[in-house]
Amino acid sequence: MKAITKKILSAIVLIALGVGGRIFFVNYIGIPNLEVVSSFALLSGFYLGGVFSFIVPLAIIFLSDLFIGNNAILLFTWSAFGIIGLMGIALRKKATKLTRLLLWSGGAGVVASCFFFLYTNFGWWVLSGMYPHTWGGLFACYVNALLFFRNNLLGNLVLVPLVFGVFFVVKNLNYKLIKKYDFIRQRH
Repeated sequence: MKAITKKILSAIVLIALGVGGRIFFVNYIGIPNLEVVSSFALLSGFYLGGVFSFIVPLAIIFLSDLFIGNNAILLFTWSAFGIIGLMGIALRKKATKLTRLLLWSGGAGVVASCFFFLYTNFGWWVLSGMYPHTWGGLFACYVNALLFFRNNLLGNLVLVPLVFGVFFVVKNLNYKLIKKYDFIRQRH
């Protein structure tokens, strides 16, 4: 199978898992800002790289927003997840073994949470009309969003390493199965 075909199929799987995960977390878990999109955005950057690191999270957000909905700051949320996907590319050089991968991906989850908090709440302050466009209004916007930040941060501390760990195990198991299958095929 060609490398680009594998990447496209992998992107489709990540998008499907991300959309399903986001809808599940919003509709059944119901904890504000506990989300899986950062996990799949970082993973797409790490595993697929290139344009896929941006396309996968945007596709997840677009498709899941069709079910969940969004508001005026979608420009900020969508671009934030696209940028988080690009952050996943930086993990490639840092994480080669499982323990390093889990540590670095957890750190990337923290960075992603901080970036998302600062960037999207700035967008909320600019576009929502809920806060005055003063330094005090911006400060109030960030203070009132701390609960959402906490949920996002705790979620990313757990979900990002979990998704990366599952990916690592599945990828290595798949590699071993392919190697075994090739060995059997070569014997006949």
